[in-house]
Parts: sequence; structure tokens; C-alpha cells
Amino acid sequence: MPRVFLKDSCCRLVGGLLTLLLAAGCSSKTGPATEAAAPLSVGHFEGNVALHDGPVKSFKLSLELRHPRPGHYEAEVLAPARPGLSFVADTVDFQSPTLRLTRPGRPGQHLTLTRDGDFWRGTLTLDSAQVSVLLLRRGGPEPAVYRVSRPPSKAGLGVGALLFAPADESTPGPALALLPAPAHAMLAARWADGLARAGVIVLLLPAPTDTMAAELPAAQAALNVLRATPGADTARLGVWATAGRARGLVPGLAAAGVPQPAFWVLQQLPAGRELRPMLRQLPPHQPVLGLYEDGATGSRRGSAALRAALGHRAGSRVRLVPAAEAGAAVTEWLGTSAP
Repeated sequence: MPRVFLKDSCCRLVGGLLTLLLAAGCSSKTGPATEAAAPLSVGHFEGNVALHDGPVKSFKLSLELRHPRPGHYEAEVLAPARPGLSFVADTVDFQSPTLRLTRPGRPGQHLTLTRDGDFWRGTLTLDSAQVSVLLLRRGGPEPAVYRVSRPPSKAGLGVGALLFAPADESTPGPALALLPAPAHAMLAARWADGLARAGVIVLLLPAPTDTMAAELPAAQAALNVLRATPGADTARLGVWATAGRARGLVPGLAAAGVPQPAFWVLQQLPAGRELRPMLRQLPPHQPVLGLYEDGATGSRRGSAALRAALGHRAGSRVRLVPAAEAGAAVTEWLGTSAP
């Protein structure tokens, strides 16, 4: 099987950077590509990423290139042993013979390849680290699990929103609007990727850069988009908000007099006197999953305060988990406790 090697001169530095990046996670873009004079070669391509002189072992990397209809291509990068590196592209940028795939929400992480017969040769860039890549065609592409698209501008979500929707729309499933605080912006696309692979529709809104004055309208617009998304169970629409966004959205949506979410995921919600009266504003039938980052300052105090404030609210749960595993915790909860 083809192997991928780091250049000797930067082995040690890049190996260390990749260790951190692989632990933190990644994601990318999928969408239309125009027909070129030299068509994009579809198929299942794979190789090994071999990292020398570092603690990260070699791992398999594969690329699925699909052509579901004329004028439209789809691309997916998969690292089964390192799921934080897997992503579906929202744009397939192919200027023959070069293909560039950028992770949605993570412009510093991209795969740039040049076609060479049945091979793709190029570079996997993970922010400041790079490795050479050689992928060999091994057959036809695997079916798509989910797709990424950008909601239309008229949806009122602003710039940067991404919709992660399972490819199979035949069975209605849960959907949620994910509103990360700036501290969680780098992990949000990874969480969305994991949820979408489990059949959950995710509308990811970008983290705010300055004011949160438009938070409530954005959350309302997100729920409206999800209601109109094929495959979404309109009785199972929720909101996942982190840190300061969670504290501001709960009372805002509760008092807005609009259709309410069916469930809430509140992550790293600060403890305070307003916690209990804030949660009392939620209808009693709305379950809440409280997430706190294991080892982070204030997490144990915050989780205890939230658990006490929730009381015996049906279906609710509070968990301490590593930040990178928050998406898996939400997936598990949606399969057991939430509506």
C-alpha cells in the first residue's frame, strides 16, 4: 500500500504538532464542482500516513470522490483510526489536474492533490503542519453518509453557517442548531461531523466575533431552517449552545413566544445565582443535557450546580467529558433520553 512520509528536516516538529491536532480534531467542505475539460476521476482512493520520529502511529487515509449527477461532484476524506481528521467537503475545487478540498469551518486544514493516472499526489495541511500524501485508486466510491451545504442567504443566518445533513432522508431523525462560543469554534465542525455520521442533522452557526446582540434572531432562524430541511423530524429539533451563548439563549428563546426547541444541550454553562430561575423558564417537558469539560476550571462546581438546578426534569442528564468527545456524548443522549 502507498505510504506517506514526512521530510526528515521537519519530522520532529511536525510530528509534535500533529499529535495535538489529531487529539483536537478537524473538518472540511463538500459541494458543486463544474465539469472540466479533463473530468475529475471518481473512485475510492487510499494510502497510509506514516509519521516517523513521533508518538503518532501511521494511519490509513482514504478519499471518496463521487459524481452523483452531471455538473456536481462530492468529496469525503476519511481517517478511520483518527476520526477527528474525517470530513466531507462543502466545495470541490478542481482545476485540472489539481484538486483542493478545505475542511468546513477550518480553512487552515486542507488536502491539495494532483492527479497522476490512478494516483493522487499532494499535501495534507493541518494548520501549521504538512505531510506528503500518495493515494491509489482501489475501486468505486463508497456511498455518501452525509453532505455539507451552505444555507441560502435569505435564511437570515449570516455568513459561515453550514448544514450537515445525512444523505439518507427517508427516515426522519433529530436535528439541532449548534451555536459554539469562540472557545469551542475549533472543535464544533468535528462535533457536527460525528453527529451527521450518526444520522443527526446539524446546522452549525459560526462563533460570534464581537457582540451577541443578534443571537436570538439567529437561533430562531436556525430552527426555521431545520424545520424545512428534508429528513428532519420537526418534533425533535433542539439547540446546542456553549458557554456564554448558552446562558444568553435559554431565557431569550423561552420568552420569545415562538415555537420552542424540543431539547437543549447546554455546554460549560457557568454556575451562578441566575441558573435555577433561568432553567425554570423552560417548559417542564424539555429535557436538558448539561456538558462540562473534564479537567477544566470550574467544571465540577458547574456540573454540580446544574444538576441541582435541573432537579428531576425527565430525560435530563449532566456529564463531565473531554471536550473532543462532546459530540459523542450528545449522540448517545439523543439515542436514549431526548425526545
